[in-house]
Amino acid sequence: GVDMEVLKDHQRKFLRLAFTKIPESIDVGKLLLDKHQRLFGMGLNATHFDSVAVHLVGTLQHLGVAQELIDEAVGIVGPLRGVFEQGAAEAEKSREEEKAKNEEYLLTRIGGDAALTAAVDEFYTRLIKDETLAPFFEGVDMEVLKDHQRKFLRLAFTKIPESIDVGKLLLDKHQRLFGMGLNATHFDSVAVHLVGTLQHLGVAQEL
Repeated sequence: GVDMEVLKDHQRKFLRLAFTKIPESIDVGKLLLDKHQRLFGMGLNATHFDSVAVHLVGTLQHLGVAQELIDEAVGIVGPLRGVFEQGAAEAEKSREEEKAKNEEYLLTRIGGDAALTAAVDEFYTRLIKDETLAPFFEGVDMEVLKDHQRKFLRLAFTKIPESIDVGKLLLDKHQRLFGMGLNATHFDSVAVHLVGTLQHLGVAQEL
């Protein structure tokens, strides 16, 4: 998916700088890190740099460039290997942090968004069949309600932003229902249905 002509143009500009004089205003290491960020994320590392360097030497030899000039070119390019070591290390660290973050989230451990969607569908099927809870759903657009519930549980099962006051949010969203008699006993019934839903979907008991 790379436009090779654009890439070649960028490479010509970089080598023109490298083989003349790189302005002091240019931080070559940072430039390379920034330009190759996506590739580091794909696994680019110092071993790939070595392969590229070999091809550069082979290209210059093929074009009949004198060996002493090739050695000089390698002397200019070679020190940049450290940038690729750094970029690969930072990308690996980022991947590990992302993996650890995902593993610790309950949403990931119960099966991700697909499992969440299935759970919400089953959950509300159970709620509206419960005679003690059904009156609270009369006249309610269930698809809109399910969408709101998915968004809430996605937050609850990952990480709730510190800016969100969950208690106040729930009080505000259920104000009409409290006026209809919603109370802690109904909450207990809802909790039982939530547990039953997760068990029905095969979610491990510790989760």
